[in-house]
Amino acid sequence: MRLILAVILVFGLAAGIGLGATWWTVAHGMPVARLAIGPWRAEPDAGTLAADPYERAGAARRGEAPLAYGDGLPFTAETDDSGRPLDLACDYALEGRLPNARLWSLAAFLPTGEPVQSQGEPIGLNSANVVRMDDAPLRVALSREARPGNWQQLSGAGPFVLRLTLYDTTIGTPLDRADPDVLLAIRREGCR
Repeated sequence: MRLILAVILVFGLAAGIGLGATWWTVAHGMPVARLAIGPWRAEPDAGTLAADPYERAGAARRGEAPLAYGDGLPFTAETDDSGRPLDLACDYALEGRLPNARLWSLAAFLPTGEPVQSQGEPIGLNSANVVRMDDAPLRVALSREARPGNWQQLSGAGPFVLRLTLYDTTIGTPLDRADPDVLLAIRREGCR
């Protein structure tokens, strides 16, 4: 009887650890499959035949249709450059150069996947509606108060996620993964 209980306990423990590890991997992705550039993370293989089953399950769980190499690559940032979680109660300065891409978009989302709204409008910019200077890095301000240039108003409190999607870019291809360019730096300026 003791042997039967021990076997049941071992199988139960193994099943719990296996299912827990599978759930965590589907929810958070496999760290080795990711492309990391500063605080930005991407899964370049998610929309290809090279995607592992965990990447496919994670995309299905989030309700996403992943982009293939030739289509583009979405990056997400949950922290600033110092590793602090992004918070709607704080002001942020994003600055840097983007890799070559036909189009790009930058949007803010709640951790649940809903777009962050400010005065009834989603927070986001794209390559068609930003102010750009020749030979100068792109600058974007996320703040409660108006700022000159590319400004998006934040409101509320709590965590949020930034998503930068580069369309028709080579950065996610196997050739460009070895030496990725720097994306937008995310610097916290102050909190309320």
